[in-house]
Amino acid sequence: MLRVGLTGGIAAGKSVVARRLADLGAVVVDADLLAREAVAPGSPGLAEVVSAFGPGVLGTDGALDRPALGALVFADASARERLNGIVHPRVRALAAAIVDGAPEDAVVVEDIPLLVETGQAARFHLVVVVDAPDEERIGRMVRDRGMDPGDARRRIAAQASRDDRLREADAVLANDRTLDDLLDATDALWHRRIVPFRDNLSAGVPAAEPTGPLAAGLAGTSGPGRRIRAKLAAALPSGASVEPGSDPDGGPDGDMGPTGVQVSLAADADAEAVTAALVLAGYPRVRGGRRAGDGPGEGAAAVHRAADPAVDATVTVVAAPPFG
Repeated sequence: MLRVGLTGGIAAGKSVVARRLADLGAVVVDADLLAREAVAPGSPGLAEVVSAFGPGVLGTDGALDRPALGALVFADASARERLNGIVHPRVRALAAAIVDGAPEDAVVVEDIPLLVETGQAARFHLVVVVDAPDEERIGRMVRDRGMDPGDARRRIAAQASRDDRLREADAVLANDRTLDDLLDATDALWHRRIVPFRDNLSAGVPAAEPTGPLAAGLAGTSGPGRRIRAKLAAALPSGASVEPGSDPDGGPDGDMGPTGVQVSLAADADAEAVTAALVLAGYPRVRGGRRAGDGPGEGAAAVHRAADPAVDATVTVVAAPPFG
């Protein structure tokens, strides 16, 4: 299963991309829909929201009055945190049930508006960010949603900045031109990168070493080594650690040349568990590469490579040198 985290700021066009990915065959988990389910009339979630914010957030029909609640939480960071603490755990539980029921060879896309704000980037094989300039997004909210410009700016300010969101992006879909341009970019990302990544992952094989320009979605990304290390650190079992890297984040497009990451094993580490974790994280072992701990000699290595055809990355597993 290939797990994709899809995010973007308000009015960036994320919902358009989510619908297109669903049409292309992805299993899409919509966090906004699940958030509504989490606080549906009669639910424990709604009861907790009313307890936290008062009966004024209920409409006359007993359902949540979203504009009234929004007026409270977008003006008060502590109120937003309180609301998130009620809703997010319920949304994650509902999403997990959908993911658990998806086919093993599925592409599962979790559409999460606050993916970066809630620190979830490291749990996905790919983080796809739909991006548009702030002024363009404000114009859309005013034109298409009838929103006051000041309110639109406050909504944007309540979310992660564009820079913070792009910092976590493995792929960027720019939405600053036409709708057809966005859909074409989404199609290219699906066919040239997501599907081959899924197929490599299902087969347990690395991507072929690139012989030309890397695949779709890289424009606007930066710091691949940093992102890779964060994902591996989140996936590895105890006894294995990711060595710090020295690669810079780079500017727009980053340094997308070959990336090397080293994983060190403590003496009591389960090498097979480490190999399995790397495979699940999207880094199958190179055929013929040695397993960690194979053969005599300190530092015996296993070599893994990315299944993502857009990432020229190698992970080397070595035995940590003894102390003393």
